[in-house]
Amino acid sequence: MTSSIPWTKVKAISFDVYGTLIDWENGIAQTARATALGPYLPDSHKQLMLDIESYDLPVQKELPTMPQSEIIAEGLRRYARDLKVVENGQLTQDQVEQACKQYGSSIGEYPAFPDTVAAMQRLGRRFKLIPLSNIDHKSFDKARATSLKGVNFDAVYTAEDIGSYKPDLKNFHYLLEHVKQDFGVEKGELVHMAQSLLHDHGPASKMEIQSVWVDRKGFMGGEVEGSQERFGYQVKVDTIGELADFVDEAFEKAK
Repeated sequence: MTSSIPWTKVKAISFDVYGTLIDWENGIAQTARATALGPYLPDSHKQLMLDIESYDLPVQKELPTMPQSEIIAEGLRRYARDLKVVENGQLTQDQVEQACKQYGSSIGEYPAFPDTVAAMQRLGRRFKLIPLSNIDHKSFDKARATSLKGVNFDAVYTAEDIGSYKPDLKNFHYLLEHVKQDFGVEKGELVHMAQSLLHDHGPASKMEIQSVWVDRKGFMGGEVEGSQERFGYQVKVDTIGELADFVDEAFEKAK
């Protein structure tokens, strides 16, 4: 792996949380299938992921100030409507509502990827750690107390604070303004780390923010073929642990 990122000059890493640190796809699949809607969802994991993403993205655009827990609940509600589970007599509307509520309230319980906590602790010894997340604070606070326990975040910037959802460039303008204001970090001293090509690397590239793609081998977040040319990231890794190793190596070489 080669990199044009001058790691010894970097002061902060901003990053996505759900999909990058936390296993978003398996979390939503397991919680969706655990609801009353579960038997009526596609058996294919890939199809379920693509379907859910296709419902969530329009809701985020239509209702940019709605918390993410309510966004995904509304996405599932629209999905249920198109599946016609009420119309076909498979579920009552009350059962659908309960399923959506159960699903939306479970975000804070999703597991972290196995490498996340130890790797983030290593990166935190060298850089400020700043989430730029589409998550709401209530859900994120649950994750910080459980699956992300032991990771120190120097600041937390969320869609709930900003009033829009990534990939809106407003979120990245907010990031740049606040890392400068809060920590004195200039754009060239910042690296953005994320799984989603669509939500993170596309806008980061437009904003000329150097970035690292953590390829979690998921189905959401954009087509991976030709991704570097289309989304402009500087480094690709499979895990955050791999990135931490690469950073340590760069600092060792600089001694």
